[in-house]
Amino acid sequence: MAEKPKGVVIHSKEVKPLVLDETYSSKMILDSVVAGGPAIQMNEGTLAPGCSTGGGVHEKPEIYYIVKGEAVLHLDDDVYDVAPGSLAYIPGGVFHWLENKSKTEEFVILTLWEKAEDNEVYNLRLEKWGKSFKTIYED
Repeated sequence: MAEKPKGVVIHSKEVKPLVLDETYSSKMILDSVVAGGPAIQMNEGTLAPGCSTGGGVHEKPEIYYIVKGEAVLHLDDDVYDVAPGSLAYIPGGVFHWLENKSKTEEFVILTLWEKAEDNEVYNLRLEKWGKSFKTIYED
């Protein structure tokens, strides 16, 4: 009989961010490897003050949950104001991007994916680090 996976607690402040550029960084805080069994993939993304994401389209759905700050979320031709507690479901095929409304505060979101490999940033971590998850205590 297979051993039952144990629970895990991740402290975001101890997770190493993948810095994509001077405007956006992403911490992978949960996947099946970290969980020790099947799990959704979750990232904590930070958008610098006064900045926007480049925008993109994914084949698979993505979920945003807003943790800190206020932004404008563009979903194809629709525009939404989002703030802490807002959740956005972004179906596959929808062009989306964010604009941080604040010129002084970071905007922080959780992004969730059903499968880690559907997230391009997850795959960038594997290319750059050789694994999906690092702590600040590692190189």
